[in-house]
Amino acid sequence: MIYRGLILNPQSSKKCDLYTDGGLVVRDGKIICIGEFIKIQKKYLKEKIVDTKSVIIPAFTDIHLHWVQNRVKGTFGGTLLPWLKKHIWPEESKFANKKYTDKMAAKFFKELAENGTRNAIIYSSIHKYSTEKAIIDGKKNGNFIIGNVLMDQNSPDYLIVSTKEEIKLVESLAKKYKNAYAITPRFAPTCSMELMKKVASIAKRYGCFIQTHLSENKDELSWVKALFPVQKNYTDVYYKADLLGKRTILGHCIHLSDDELKILQKTGSKIAHCPTSNIALKSGIMPIAKILKYKIPFALATDIGAGPKLSMIDVMKAYLKVHKSKSVTAIDALYRATLAGTEIMEISKNHGNLNKEKCAEFVTIPKKDLKLSSVKNISADKIIRTLINLQNLKIKMHV
Repeated sequence: MIYRGLILNPQSSKKCDLYTDGGLVVRDGKIICIGEFIKIQKKYLKEKIVDTKSVIIPAFTDIHLHWVQNRVKGTFGGTLLPWLKKHIWPEESKFANKKYTDKMAAKFFKELAENGTRNAIIYSSIHKYSTEKAIIDGKKNGNFIIGNVLMDQNSPDYLIVSTKEEIKLVESLAKKYKNAYAITPRFAPTCSMELMKKVASIAKRYGCFIQTHLSENKDELSWVKALFPVQKNYTDVYYKADLLGKRTILGHCIHLSDDELKILQKTGSKIAHCPTSNIALKSGIMPIAKILKYKIPFALATDIGAGPKLSMIDVMKAYLKVHKSKSVTAIDALYRATLAGTEIMEISKNHGNLNKEKCAEFVTIPKKDLKLSSVKNISADKIIRTLINLQNLKIKMHV
């Protein structure tokens, strides 16, 4: 099968291959060849041609979102801590109910696909069933790393789990799912040092990813300082708990000092950048110049429910709006919403862009919607900028 269309294929933060009239040869779910359509057609004479009349881009990767908050996304109206107490924690408590969990899981994965996302790192609720349900359903819908949030202190009674029970559950899920499971301390205030140290040890034993939040909100920073007075700063809490490392993904990272960024650099930790969520909760702007200076890998994320939509295109738009750095281009935004995330997930060998031999996972968006008079001499950056500013995008997933 040859898929014909305008193809954008990100290679790095600075490079995106552009085929204004491109061809994508797919067999048995794999990409056999990519290039200019006229050359592809001559080489693969017997292949059926599907003229998509669309822009073809890789499926999206979202490295930080809370699937159990999908129903209440967009309910922000204040800052982080009051929002958690009023909207999020009551909603997450509902996932103790299996029927509710099943209903919400079906809706979530359907909506995720409708937004073109195929790969993600996901926070679940505290519950074993909701976490396993998401892991099992996730395998049918893409490539996902999922973990139950850990909360053994400073949380509502209906969400607190004892340290002993938390460790037992983490051990069982890590052993069963290994690198498809993310050990997930919600954030330092809801986790005792004992719990964080124990689950860090489990993560190393089974090769699991670790995900948590870091330095999202100034009130949160004050709370962490009061709870962990011995540690130098917020990042030092995680460092002393041995939670930082090459398989650690930290959400937000807005209010970090140079000393903290040096720790992230030293440990090889990664960052999930959530611009739409940061705007919604008035958390601040991630210091992208410093993140780039210290060469800390990062990718984009929706962070629903603080993020209002599951759309990575919406996140790309916010990313370009918030940052005025010369390094933040539309090509960079597409890379951070696709390939960069798969690199962090350690699946970029087979996913993340449209290179030969990779899995054929891509989305199409009708080319007519771009309303460009001509694409012959237009840049990839201009096409991506036009794309992300479209209203009511019609996205179709192909796998």
